[in-house]
Amino acid sequence: MTRLRSLAGAFALLIAALWAFAAPAAERDTLRAFLETTGFDVAITALQQEAMSGPGMSGVEADDFGSQYVKLAEKVFDPDLMLNRAVDMMQAVMPDDLVGHGAAFYASDLGQELVEMENASHMADAEARQAEGEAVAAELAKSNPGRLEDYQAMMDAIGGVDAGVRAILEVQIRYLMSAMAAGSIELDFSEAELRGILNEQAPAIREDIARSSIIGAAYTYQSLTDDQVKAYRAALEDPQMQQVYEILNAVQYEVMAERYEALAVELAKLAPQTEL
Repeated sequence: MTRLRSLAGAFALLIAALWAFAAPAAERDTLRAFLETTGFDVAITALQQEAMSGPGMSGVEADDFGSQYVKLAEKVFDPDLMLNRAVDMMQAVMPDDLVGHGAAFYASDLGQELVEMENASHMADAEARQAEGEAVAAELAKSNPGRLEDYQAMMDAIGGVDAGVRAILEVQIRYLMSAMAAGSIELDFSEAELRGILNEQAPAIREDIARSSIIGAAYTYQSLTDDQVKAYRAALEDPQMQQVYEILNAVQYEVMAERYEALAVELAKLAPQTEL
């Protein structure tokens, strides 16, 4: 099954935990501007491009559906819809002080340089990004291993591999449960059985995330100086920034899960049933 990207988990649990003590949330316009400042708007809207290549979680590629599938994915993963859902969720749990903290860093000169790099990386050709990232990481392993250690610490600061594995499995389970209910795939598993099957993939997913995270960082941040990388690491390790990312990552993956659930339902109307 196609692996998705990192970090989040059960959004409902996060809502319950944060609602109890969250300060009044920011206004919608402020939160939308915050998404743009931090670059999370691109991370969310890039889900559309990913989905249009095929619903890989069920082992199906876009070519099996033809142009109808591409149009469907484009509609289901509508950027404005996804961004509005993200703002809805953030409004429930994102207090003003965290918005201010995250915006202050990403509005700085270094922050805006980082956002530009990260946005470009999201939109880059996946194969070219992978190949170049592998080459850069291999060279760093020989000439500057400390930089790879900084990248690893950055990944750990914003959620780490284990959180990524949990997020991917949860999105897959929700998609497949929705697809089974809609009849878009021929499976007959209970949720517990499906979790057991997918949990067997966890070690491979964990290895994939750990490797792809480093390769992605090597590609994305290759033009930064070592001092800039260390400054970014320090910013991400700040406790308030970790809270910012806990919320943003959860929001991103809840948006993803919701859209894949909707896609599973619509696929049943689009084509004959497809076996895994």
